[in-house]
Amino acid sequence: MKPAVTEYALDGVIERLLLADWKVAALLLDAAALEAGFDRVTIARQVRHVGASGTADLVVRYWLGPACTAMLLVENKIDAGFTPDQPARYAISRDAQRSSVPAIATLLLAPDVYLAGSRLASGFDAAAPYERLLPLASGPDRELIATAIERAESPYEPVPVPEVMDFFIGYAELARSAAPDLVLKRNPNSAGARPEASRTIYFDARRSGFAGYDFLLKEGRPASLRVSHQCWDSGAPNPSVKAMLDGWAQHLPIVSPVLAPSLRASGIYLRAAGRSLALVLDTKRLDNMRPVAGQETVILDALSKLQRLRDAWNGLEEPLRRAAALVTHKEAP
Repeated sequence: MKPAVTEYALDGVIERLLLADWKVAALLLDAAALEAGFDRVTIARQVRHVGASGTADLVVRYWLGPACTAMLLVENKIDAGFTPDQPARYAISRDAQRSSVPAIATLLLAPDVYLAGSRLASGFDAAAPYERLLPLASGPDRELIATAIERAESPYEPVPVPEVMDFFIGYAELARSAAPDLVLKRNPNSAGARPEASRTIYFDARRSGFAGYDFLLKEGRPASLRVSHQCWDSGAPNPSVKAMLDGWAQHLPIVSPVLAPSLRASGIYLRAAGRSLALVLDTKRLDNMRPVAGQETVILDALSKLQRLRDAWNGLEEPLRRAAALVTHKEAP
């Protein structure tokens, strides 16, 4: 079992360290690559983002006399995943406050093993591992940081919920029968365990017939495409099926007008999904705590929409080439 410690408790540790030791304040400022003089810091916890939904775990303000010289918007993670678009919401809040402070950055604090394994850590301006805080802490606070590091290093052990496992088994059986051309990815959890929070079914994009376009690049390499059916999405108005192009959310303003004529009247729309650009069709909500029996109509509708999404994606090669050329032109020095 994972060691017991909460991110809320670590928020308190970080706040106490910042107020007690200027070295901690300087460490975080340096991690964020900000230069600012200061003689004190103030910390606010669970602060609403400016211009975006959600909150920053901590907002650290650096002061020199009466003037605020720098601000850090800090997200603190032990081992939890990111909520939808969480790094992007931090960036929006940062940009909305640039004019109010000389220097501002978003900062992710987490154990080193978390930072090494998270795909979304790069969505923050900077990151700092708990391990750099550990030598500066003492007593119970040091023990809490050490416990958090141990927790992050412990393997993920989902608590299996039989009802959820039965739902996923029933979904897979129905999909194999009704839409054998759509190939589900295997469950990565040992013994097929599914916790209550499992609400997304992932499909193998290539084996399900989604075309691969090697001209759609992320950092010089073909961007990966992920395909999913989200039975319930707390970060969006509706559940949906999505085809998500990794790393392309930032290009949404360029891509959208190019693809819009081809998607018109299809019901498919574009939006950011974390760092990905998503082609989306809305679906109806499914209850993963109930058997598939009685929810077949909703699942069959979603599978049909995935097939529509695939056909649309496979017909977008020419407009996607034009969009990729525009992105390349914009990024050229």
